[in-house]
Amino acid sequence: MKILKIGIVHSDQKGQDTIANAFEDILLDEICTKTLYEKQGEEGIDEALNDWEEGNTDAILFIPAEGEERLNPASLRGLDMIVWEDLRMAFTNEDENFEEQEKTLHIALQREFDIDNPRIVPHLDAENYKTYDAVLTNDREQGLKEFLELTHGNGVAYTTGRELICTSPFSADSFRDSIYLAKDILKNRERYDEARENPLPKLFIDKKEDIKKRHEPN
Repeated sequence: MKILKIGIVHSDQKGQDTIANAFEDILLDEICTKTLYEKQGEEGIDEALNDWEEGNTDAILFIPAEGEERLNPASLRGLDMIVWEDLRMAFTNEDENFEEQEKTLHIALQREFDIDNPRIVPHLDAENYKTYDAVLTNDREQGLKEFLELTHGNGVAYTTGRELICTSPFSADSFRDSIYLAKDILKNRERYDEARENPLPKLFIDKKEDIKKRHEPN
């Protein structure tokens, strides 16, 4: 099993305590090695980003300060998502083409979440959300409110649409899920890309062509 190399940035004492408490679980040490940055906030993010660009880490986990918006900072963003178990919600950027963002999400669901034929809807249906694979909405405030009500404040913010894997917990209870999500995304990406770099040879012969060849004169 591949060990995830993750760089972790926190923004205050509460974030530091969250990290310490989470890694009391020895199982986390079995799935990841962590790099903790002394610098906090944006300075810590810059350091973590440089580390990732140099290939020293596979992903970044960012813990915002208490009371801050629980999404990834602007410098790490692509298409913002929030994930909890089978519920996924993405938020469009108003200054970008909607169809292109929908395409980005569609590819992300295939490549990063291992979903063959993603079903995307424009709003959250709290009663039937398991019948689709993701919500893509332009109403960030209402979307977040509905999502967090349904998940009781839990969730993991995730940035898609770029090669950087960045996750961020919405609560202390979501910290471990931020690590597991990053690990799953990395694994799914590698499997998806490998399958397309080395496709299996064609395993069947068109029956009509086969019949035609058998009746052709030698």
